[in-house]
Amino acid sequence: MTPKTDIVKARVPPEVRAKLEAVAEEAGLTVSGLLRVLIDGVVEGVEAPTAMPSRSRREGKLTARLPLEVRQKIEDEARSQGVTASTWVSILLSARMRNAPQMVSGERRGVRAAYRQLRGLAVNANQIAYALNRGVLTGAGADLTKAEVEGLRQDVAKLRMALSVYAEGRFRFQSGEDDPS
Repeated sequence: MTPKTDIVKARVPPEVRAKLEAVAEEAGLTVSGLLRVLIDGVVEGVEAPTAMPSRSRREGKLTARLPLEVRQKIEDEARSQGVTASTWVSILLSARMRNAPQMVSGERRGVRAAYRQLRGLAVNANQIAYALNRGVLTGAGADLTKAEVEGLRQDVAKLRMALSVYAEGRFRFQSGEDDPS
């Protein structure tokens, strides 16, 4: 039987929460799990860890022997992606097994930020359309036409599609489908 636990709450600004989520994801933890590790370290008098244990250390390790030219190609690709060879091989295998692109950490944050911005644009377009339909839009924006608002919605849809195309390109690259050799 697991021991009883209590909930500890803290309010933080949205940008701090986003950073916590990014750090937790990098460590393969939830925000709650990350905070638990940090709190345990403070309570036990241990200095907070500078790096969290990777998910692979907790879930398992796989070793493979490769010909020198294959290893060199993997190391070159990994360097071009800004990650270690081990991380790159893990990303390639995960992409193949999951049949989905696996973003490297900085790229993942950028794609998420782009989708977040697009979601905000879509919400704004819907609010503008709602205000136009109700006839309550005033000021400079009142001159907008339904066609212009529809154009804005189409632009958001095109940007969303561009992100999807980017993700598909990442998958083709990671799975080797676009390898010219």
